[in-house]
Amino acid sequence: MKYFMHLNPRPFNAIKAKTKKIEGRSPHDENERLSEYEKMQPGDTILFENNQTHQILNTKIKFIHHYQSVRQMLQTEGVENVLSSKGTIEEGIESYNSLGDYKERIKKFGIYAIGIEPIEV
Repeated sequence: MKYFMHLNPRPFNAIKAKTKKIEGRSPHDENERLSEYEKMQPGDTILFENNQTHQILNTKIKFIHHYQSVRQMLQTEGVENVLSSKGTIEEGIESYNSLGDYKERIKKFGIYAIGIEPIEV
């Protein structure tokens, strides 16, 4: 199955450079959780679009793990694999909480750690 997601330039470039190996996402609502994140499987692909350049990056899903908090995700998966900024766990939590309504969405639906790797098309 193929999925499509937008990314800001820094995480887009970090995934492309293979330094960011996990994309953390929290669903907008229950329908998105059930129709997207709960259906993702290893081997599926995600096409990421750079929000500024509109460049497309094709990636393969290696795994998907669900966590109840950003802290739990960062501690388990490793800050160096999740954050494009390479900060601390506390900085990572602050970063995710600053993304619009992510803090409330994570409380409701948790956060998914999507293991990815760029693939050539």
